[in-house]
Amino acid sequence: MNNINRNTTYMSIKEKAKELCMKFDKKGETDNAKQCALIAVDYIITSNPHSNPFNTDVYSTMCYWQEVKQEIEKL
Repeated sequence: MNNINRNTTYMSIKEKAKELCMKFDKKGETDNAKQCALIAVDYIITSNPHSNPFNTDVYSTMCYWQEVKQEIEKL
């Protein structure tokens, strides 16, 4: 599902998930850190639901954040 345009400056899905968890805990491995990161991602998704209605090559930010959320859940 990772259809991100590789020419962008986006951090990889896994890197972003880990980075967000680490913002809440030094190792980013506690359940609390994961829950906080999930809340943050949910907030991002609901506050800026850009879905790329023009079907351009620009990657949808909503899809990116949904994939980050899925990756956090896997950690």
